[in-house]
Amino acid sequence: MSNPSDRQKQKHKNMHSPFSCQIKNWNVIRMLSTLFNIGKTGIRRAIATARKELSINFTPKYLGFQHISRQDIKDNHTRPLAKELFGNEIENPVILVADGTYIYIQKSNNFKFQRRSYSLHKNRPLVKPMIIVSTTGYIVSVLGPYHADYKNNDANIIKHNFKLNMEQMTDWITEGDILILDRGFRDAVDFLEEMGVHSKMPSFLKKGQKQHTVEEANSSRLITKIRWVVESVNGRLKLW
Repeated sequence: MSNPSDRQKQKHKNMHSPFSCQIKNWNVIRMLSTLFNIGKTGIRRAIATARKELSINFTPKYLGFQHISRQDIKDNHTRPLAKELFGNEIENPVILVADGTYIYIQKSNNFKFQRRSYSLHKNRPLVKPMIIVSTTGYIVSVLGPYHADYKNNDANIIKHNFKLNMEQMTDWITEGDILILDRGFRDAVDFLEEMGVHSKMPSFLKKGQKQHTVEEANSSRLITKIRWVVESVNGRLKLW
C-alpha cells in the first residue's frame, strides 16, 4: 500500500506533465487529453493547478524585488563600468535598467481583450511586460504584462507601478537610486525625480537643433553602453 508521500509525488507528476508539454510544444487540450489518457476537464484542471503552484512556490524565489537584497545587487550584479560612470562611493546607489518589451500572443476570443491587446504599432496582438534588470543583465523583476493599447506606454507603466507600489518596489528602490532608461520614459522623468529616483536616458535634440553637441553625444553613448543589457534580456525572453 502506497504511503501519503508517494501519492503526493504521483499527484505532482500528473499535474506537471501536461503543463510541461503545453508550454514546450503549445499542444492543444484535445491532444494532451489523448496523450495522457485524461479527460479534457482534468487536463485544464492540471494545467491551472500547476500554474498556480509555480506562481506561489517557485516564482517568488527567483523573480521580483523581494527575492534578492539591495546589497546583493550592489556587490554581485553591478558592473564596475556602471559604478564608475553613474555611481557614488558615498551613497553607493542601486543602479537598475528598465525597459518595456513586447510578447506576441494569439488572437483572443474575448472581444474586449482582443481590442486592448491589438497593437496598431506592430499590427498584431501582443502584451507588454516591463523588464527590470541589473547592469549585468540579472533579471530583478518582470512587471505586468500590460495591454498593448495607447494607454500603456513605457512612461505610464513605470508610473503605474510606483504609484501602486507593485512588489513593494518603493521600499526596495530608495531615494538616490538610479534607473537607466530609453527615451520612451521621457514623460516619467519628473515623476521619478519627485520619488527621489535619478533617471539617466539619451539626450534629445532641442527645437531647431540639427545634431547633438559633443557632450550630449558622448553622454548618450555612455548610457547606451550600460543600457544594452536589457535589450539582450528582451531578446532571450522572446527566443524562449
